[in-house]
Order: sequence, then structure tokens, then C-alpha cells
Amino acid sequence: MDISMSSEPAGYSVLENLIGYVFSDKGLLVTALTHSTYAYEHRHENVNDNERLEFVGDGILDFVVADALFHRKQKCDEGYLSKTRALIVCETTLADKAVMIGLGDYLRLGRGEESTGGRDKPSNLANAMEAIFAAVYLDGGFETARSLILRILSDSIELALAGQIVFDYKSRILELAQTKGNSHTVRFAIIDESGPVHEKCYTAAVYLDGEEFGRGTGHSKKLAEQEAARSGFNEWMKRYA
Repeated sequence: MDISMSSEPAGYSVLENLIGYVFSDKGLLVTALTHSTYAYEHRHENVNDNERLEFVGDGILDFVVADALFHRKQKCDEGYLSKTRALIVCETTLADKAVMIGLGDYLRLGRGEESTGGRDKPSNLANAMEAIFAAVYLDGGFETARSLILRILSDSIELALAGQIVFDYKSRILELAQTKGNSHTVRFAIIDESGPVHEKCYTAAVYLDGEEFGRGTGHSKKLAEQEAARSGFNEWMKRYA
């Protein structure tokens, strides 16, 4: 979906309906959807990217989820609460939520980022999700942002509390390969890297007994391997679960 400046009111109203919040200041929403590559290509227009909003949104998200867990699990220690929060606020969870509302369609990306599948990159989706949380906070106040976050992440919170979210897919797939009578060889490899030095994008693959079993991308080798492992884990569940 290509949302030009002339079509913003109509296009963004659909997104507002999806997240359940209508902005008074549409500029905040536009900024939340603006990737740094788009801002750089339009720097002569003084376009702002979403990185500052992402910073604020990350802090709000951490607090809201921590507060929810604190009240839900009053007998659990700090270690449990920290690990559970990490599952809920991680890139994978946020990206999945962004996919559910079709957030990638609304991102404003530079040409290079667009051509390399930027609308589907988990990092871009998760960052934009956090930026939207911040934009809602700045536009409508903290309680409005809290309500939005809890509404979007409610099922993820329940799954995390029930122990049904797998965060470290890499460790999990290695465990699966050596359990229940299995003895598979698992290997991870970085098969491609692209982009400028300050914003590298890596592609990783996971191989099971020499066969490519999953592939993923990320702005670090570690994240790329986790995304590959997530893809491989899902494939494993299809074949062997």
C-alpha cells in the first residue's frame, strides 16, 4: 500500500481504526511510521524518522508490561518477572502484532529499504509498533497509551504467563534436535549481508542434517539467527509435532 501525502487522511484512518485510536495530531502518526531511510532521502524536507518515538515507546512499553505482571503475579520474584516481560516486549512478539494489523503496509521507507523487503522485516515492524505507542502517549496521554498496549498485547501476556511463548528459538530448536530419540545435526550460517555499515542487514539460515530448514533476517547476526531459528522451529512443528 502506497500512502502518499495526498492520501494520508483516508489511508491512516484505516490504521487508526485497526489500533482503535484516532490521532488529534496526525503528524505524530506519520512520524511513527517513518523509517530512517525515508527521512534521509527526504532530508531537504525536514522529515523526522521514528527513532526518538521508538525510544520513548520502548520505555512506556516496558513499564506498562512490568506493572501488569507485578499485579498479576504478586508472589513471583524479580527474575521471573524480568524473563516474562522479555518474552512479551521482544522484537518477535511486537513484529507479530504489527503483522496482524498490517502495519508494514503503512511504513514510509527509503527506496533501498523498500527493495530489500523492509515492510516485512521484524525490526522495522517492532520499532514502528513502539513508535506508535509513544505517539499515542504524546497525543492522548499515558492512560490512553497503557490501554492500547494492554489491548494489543493481552493475548501475548496470557501466553507468557502460561509458559507458552518460546523466545529463544535457537536454543529451542537445538533442544528439539536432541530429544525424543532424535539425533539431528543443526547448523546456523550467515548467508548474506547488505546495507550500509551503520545499518547492516544480515540473512541467516538454519540447516537440519544439511537441509536448509529456515531463513531469517535481522540487523545483527544474532537476531538473524533467531529469526532463522523461529522459521525452522515453525517448520519443525509442522513436520514432527
